Amino acid sequence: MEIKEFKYSANFCEENIWHLCQNPELENFSKRVFIVSNSNRNCQFRFQKSINDEEFVWWNYHVILFASNENSSLIYDFDSTLPVPLSGKEYLEKTFLSNENWKENDLPGFKLIDAIDYINSFISDRSHMKDVDGNWLSTPPKWPIIGKDGGALPLPELLDFTLASKERVYTLDEVFALVGEFEFEIN
Repeated sequence: MEIKEFKYSANFCEENIWHLCQNPELENFSKRVFIVSNSNRNCQFRFQKSINDEEFVWWNYHVILFASNENSSLIYDFDSTLPVPLSGKEYLEKTFLSNENWKENDLPGFKLIDAIDYINSFISDRSHMKDVDGNWLSTPPKWPIIGKDGGALPLPELLDFTLASKERVYTLDEVFALVGEFEFEIN
C-alpha cells in the first residue's frame, strides 16, 4: 500500500517515521518502529539514497516502519531506492546482504518499538544534527521538535546498542525470523 501523503525531511528518519506512524492510511495496521544500528554506530545498507551513488551506505543509525495486517506485511523506508513500501522479507533480503562476510561488530542490530509507544514517548532535541559550533549538519524539518521533556524514549537512549541498552537488541537473523513468521501467518 503506497502512502499518498507523508511528511519527509532528509536525514531525519526518526521524525519521518514518527509522523508516518500516525498516518490515517495505516490505521488498520499493527505497526512497529525498527531502529537499526550497532554498538559501533556504523551499519551497512544497500539500496539507499546516496549523494555519490555508492552501492552501500553506512548509516550511524536508521529508522524504518514495519506495518502489518491480515493482508500484508510491509516495511516503509523513505530513504530506500527500492519500492516503498516493500514486503518485510524482501526489504531485509535486499537491504542487508548475507552476513557471512561481515565483521561481527558491523552486523546490524534492531530495536523494535511499538508505534503507540514511539508516538507517545519519543523525544529528540535534534542536537545530534549540529556540529560542535552549533551549525546544522542538515537542514532541519519545518515542523516543530517532537516530544515533551521527560519522554521515556529519548533518541540518545534509543541509539544505545551496547549491553547497557534498556531495550532488547535483536539480531538480523532474529528479525528475519520475526518478519518471516508473521508473513507466513498472514499469507
